[in-house]
Amino acid sequence: MFDLFAVTTVPSFSIMLAVGGIFLILIYAYAASAAGDAIEFKYDTILRERMNQLDIADWQDLAQQAGLTRFGLRLLRRGDVRNLSLDELKRLATVLNLNFQEFDRNFAALPTSTTEATHATEIAELRQQCFRLREELQQQKMQLTTDFRNATFEQLQTLLTNYPAARKMAEAKPDLPAKNLSSLFTPLENLLKSWDFEMIGIAWEQVAYNPQLHQPDVEDITEGELVYIRFVGYREGERILTPAKVSRTLPGGMKS
Repeated sequence: MFDLFAVTTVPSFSIMLAVGGIFLILIYAYAASAAGDAIEFKYDTILRERMNQLDIADWQDLAQQAGLTRFGLRLLRRGDVRNLSLDELKRLATVLNLNFQEFDRNFAALPTSTTEATHATEIAELRQQCFRLREELQQQKMQLTTDFRNATFEQLQTLLTNYPAARKMAEAKPDLPAKNLSSLFTPLENLLKSWDFEMIGIAWEQVAYNPQLHQPDVEDITEGELVYIRFVGYREGERILTPAKVSRTLPGGMKS
C-alpha cells in the first residue's frame, strides 16, 4: 500500500538540507565579503599604522599587494600567522617593508618552526653580508680614487712642478720662444699614451673633413672638403672622446 506519510516527509527533509546548505553558504559569503572587514581584530591597530606609513589604502589593497585571500589577511589581523605559508609571509614582509625580526616583534604568533627560523636567519645573514659588501665597495672606491690620483701625479710631476716657474718666466719675458717650453708637455703626452688615448690629427694640419672625427667651426663645411685642424681631438680605440676642432682657415697670420 502506498505510504502517504513517506511521501510528505522526504520532501520536507530535502528542504531542510537545502535551507541548511544555503544558510552555511550565506555565512561563508559574509565571512569572505567586504562587510566582514569591519570586524576589529587584535593586530589591526599595528597594521593600520604601518599601512598609513606606506600609503596602503585599506585591507583590500593590502590583500591585493601581498597576494592574500581575505581569509589569509584575517589570519594576519588576528595574529594567527602560523597558518600562512612562508611565501605569503615573505610577500607580507615585502609589502609592509618589514624584515622577519620586525615581524617577530610586531606579531607574537609568527611561526617558529625550524624551516622558517632558518629562513629568517639566512635573510638576516644576507642583509649583513650586503652591508659589509657595500662598505667594502665604498672603501675600494676611495682607495682606487687615491691610487689614481697618486699615479697621475707621479706621471705629471715634472710638468706640475715646472709649469708655474715657466709661466712666470713667460710673463717676465714675453719674447721667450715657445719651443723652450714644449719639453714640459712630454709627461702629459706619456700619460695619454699610458691610457691608450690616441690623438686625432696634428695641430694646423690640413685634412679632408670627416664628420665622424671633426667638429667644424661653421655649419656649411661639407664632407671631404679640405680643412685645418685648429685643436686636436682624442679617441680610445673606436670611441671618440672629443672630436678635433677644424676650420677652413688657420689663425690670423699663421701658415701651415
